[in-house]
Amino acid sequence: MMAHLNYRMKIILQDGRTFVGFFKAFDKHMNILLAECEEHRQIKPKAGKKADGEEKRILGLVLLRGEHIVSMTVDGPPPRDDDSVRLAKAGGAGGPGQAKPGGRGMPAMPGMQGMPPGPPGGLSGAMRGHGGPGMASMQPGYGAPPGGRPY
Repeated sequence: MMAHLNYRMKIILQDGRTFVGFFKAFDKHMNILLAECEEHRQIKPKAGKKADGEEKRILGLVLLRGEHIVSMTVDGPPPRDDDSVRLAKAGGAGGPGQAKPGGRGMPAMPGMQGMPPGPPGGLSGAMRGHGGPGMASMQPGYGAPPGGRPY
């Protein structure tokens, strides 16, 4: 299934409807997510008429319940967009990566050479009155009855 991600797929449901769209995701129940999806449905002829047709609706992003899927077939290759071409030339798709400071021998934060390591001023914790309890209430023994043992 993973090999068919982003391919254009044709999916037939139990009620006879056909969905055609780009296969984006699936789960353990075989629920399917299709992007740029179209629904095709055969119209039954009225009594006395022989002409039957097909009705087409453009739906967009669709989640199909795996319980109702009868068949899945590849209808076409994945779309070829500029991003995939650029990523292939650059060496593959993005990943978790690694952060590194940029520059030529420059420190990670200019002007911080004599400062001890740690968060910059103002980012060291909650300020009094802004979302956190005061520092006094965070000290051990705060609120304990006088004379020693808490409660």
